[in-house]
Amino acid sequence: MADKRHGPGVITLLVYLVGAASLSGGLSGWLHATGGMDWARTLTAPNWAPSFGLVNLVGLFIPAFAVIALWIMQRNGRDGMRLLCSLLIALLLAGMATQVCVFFGLRDPALGFLAAMAMWVYTLFAAGIVGRASSAAGVLLWIPFAWVTAMLVLGFEFMRLNSAGNFAGGL
Repeated sequence: MADKRHGPGVITLLVYLVGAASLSGGLSGWLHATGGMDWARTLTAPNWAPSFGLVNLVGLFIPAFAVIALWIMQRNGRDGMRLLCSLLIALLLAGMATQVCVFFGLRDPALGFLAAMAMWVYTLFAAGIVGRASSAAGVLLWIPFAWVTAMLVLGFEFMRLNSAGNFAGGL
C-alpha cells in the first residue's frame, strides 16, 4: 500500500478518513441508541455550555485531524519516530472514544471528568512528542488538544453541578 521511500499515499489517507468517520458516526449512533444523549440532557449544565447536539456534531470531525496527522507522520516523520508517533496517535484516537464511553456509558459526571483530565494530559504529551518528529502533524494535533481542553472544562462544570458533593473534596 505504501513504499518505504515515500510512505502511504492519498488512497491510504482516504481509507483512514473513511474509517475515522465510520467509527465516529458509530459512536454517535451508540450515544443516541443507548439513551446517553437523553441522559445528558437531564444534567444541569452551565449557562455557557453548547448544546449536546453541537458538541456531538463537532466531535464527529475532530478525529479527522488526528487521522491526517497520523498520515503525515507515517509519510514524512523522522525514521526512528514513525512507529512510536503512529502508536501515540492511534492511542489518542482510542482514548477520545474511551472518554466518550466513560461519560455516557457509565453516566457519571465525576468519572467523565477524570477521563477528560487523563485524556487532556495524554493529548498534551502526544502532541508534544509528535510535534518533535513532524511539525505539520504536531500542529494538526493541537486541534484535538483544544477540543479535549474544552471538554475538560465542560466536564468539570458538569461534575461540579451534578455530583452529590462527595467527589474531590466537595467541589
